[in-house]
Amino acid sequence: MSSQSERVLACHILASLLQQRGSLASLLTAETLARAQSPALLQELCFGVCRWYPRLQFYLGFLLTKPLRNKDLDVQCLLLVGLYQLLFMRIPDHACVNECVAAADTLGKPWAKGLINAVLREAQRKQSQLPDLAERDYSAWYAHPDWLLNRVKTDWPTRYRDILDGNNQRAPMTLRVNQRKATRAECLELFASHGVAATAGELTPHSLYLAQPMDTAVLPGFAEGWVSVQDESSQLVAILVPLSPGLRVLDACAAPGGKTCALLEAEPTLQMLALDNEARRLPRIQQNLDRLGLQAIIQCADITQAGMEALGLFDRILLDVPCSATGVIRRHPDIKLLRSPAEVESLVGKQRALIDAAWPLLAPGGYLLYSTCSLLKTENTEQIAYLLRVYPDALHIPLAIPGAIKCENGMQLLPTVASTDGFFYALLRKQPQPE
Repeated sequence: MSSQSERVLACHILASLLQQRGSLASLLTAETLARAQSPALLQELCFGVCRWYPRLQFYLGFLLTKPLRNKDLDVQCLLLVGLYQLLFMRIPDHACVNECVAAADTLGKPWAKGLINAVLREAQRKQSQLPDLAERDYSAWYAHPDWLLNRVKTDWPTRYRDILDGNNQRAPMTLRVNQRKATRAECLELFASHGVAATAGELTPHSLYLAQPMDTAVLPGFAEGWVSVQDESSQLVAILVPLSPGLRVLDACAAPGGKTCALLEAEPTLQMLALDNEARRLPRIQQNLDRLGLQAIIQCADITQAGMEALGLFDRILLDVPCSATGVIRRHPDIKLLRSPAEVESLVGKQRALIDAAWPLLAPGGYLLYSTCSLLKTENTEQIAYLLRVYPDALHIPLAIPGAIKCENGMQLLPTVASTDGFFYALLRKQPQPE
């Protein structure tokens, strides 16, 4: 299999994304990666084109004399792959051009070879001019779709440039140390003995940042349950939820189980119920629990459906709702291609339905932690304002998170602070019943 296969595979994956058929997570499977001579190159091409798609598409519009036909989406994707290699990678220019031209045959589009050669050669010649052109167009320069750029700018008028730049960074690989099996110092010592460079995080006492990402299959201590992969902002759950032995806790949207496990590592005596409304996601929760030596009840259920009052009352509820994921774009750059304003509005409706379903399940005197990996206020502070308005027995409990921004209701971490993802937290308490 020649190296052009990575380019062809990348074209097929990118075309599927642009047609709203799947995500990088669902398309870059182990089977797909196994078909590539260089899985790392395939991942780099797919993630890189998605990360810089608005700018690359802007360049392509400038370089093409006329738009491509809809049926030639694969050729468009091959040109985007070529531009990404020319402008963002260290592959020699002649290799980028030659391999992309050759890939047209594999795509069954030999007629496109001349077009691909001409466009990429023109990009070579005008490489120094292209950034100046992009700088005149906000969407192209910041590599975000117009609608999202405008929403971020509206919500964060003094910080939006840093946020957009942060979204275009490569995210670090962050670990959570399982305090039931090892200390952070012991993990650092283990990593050092294997030549793995890592540093301690600042927001949580059990976080580690790897100097270079690596496969968990060869990560020291992973198979033994010493560490898990989890961004430091997400690890805060175990600090922000007030815990004590024996509490009954509901993780209402639990998959893949990272937050469930973090809570149990902090207090293993919790009576934890982990719910998710997709049965296919439940085995991942169990796998994580088994690897870490933790126990929880796992159930496929949607708390917005009728009959959920049979679950009983909970002392603590974690409501980590499905959201736009605009705070984790650096980890999932295909969000730039997949999200839409209509989808955000649909998510807002689902979030409110989850709030309305979860609040009656919280025992008087109990705490509910609402969280998202979104940067949009409509999913965050506005949802908490709704909860406080509709439920008079709800009290907003101020949080203190170093480096986070205090909002009207809750705290917001941005993807530019302490190397964390963008994350929102708000803590609510249900007023105790009068004695």
